[in-house]
Amino acid sequence: MKNFTPNQFKSMLPGIPQIPQIQTPLKGQVSLGGGQSFGNVLSDMLGNVNKMMNKSEELTQAAVTTGKVNLHEVMIAMAEEEVALGLTTQVAGKFISTVEKLTQMQV
Repeated sequence: MKNFTPNQFKSMLPGIPQIPQIQTPLKGQVSLGGGQSFGNVLSDMLGNVNKMMNKSEELTQAAVTTGKVNLHEVMIAMAEEEVALGLTTQVAGKFISTVEKLTQMQV
């Protein structure tokens, strides 16, 4: 059996589109469009969810103790908190599932 180089193999199959090659080696950091690392983006998102939870709790306490807070504002803050927490839980579940799949892959 003859050994082929990738370029010889590509020339034998002209109809296959060329796959772009990574020129620089990856250094363990995934960068998003703004130049932030994945860890920073995740930390910012969790910080925002935490702020929503704190806001909801503060509005609830203010509504119970002072009565000066509109009930609608409290309900909206609680609904936002519920949606944000549910989304965070689902993203965390998907992330864990993906990591498990990647660890099971054979290289």
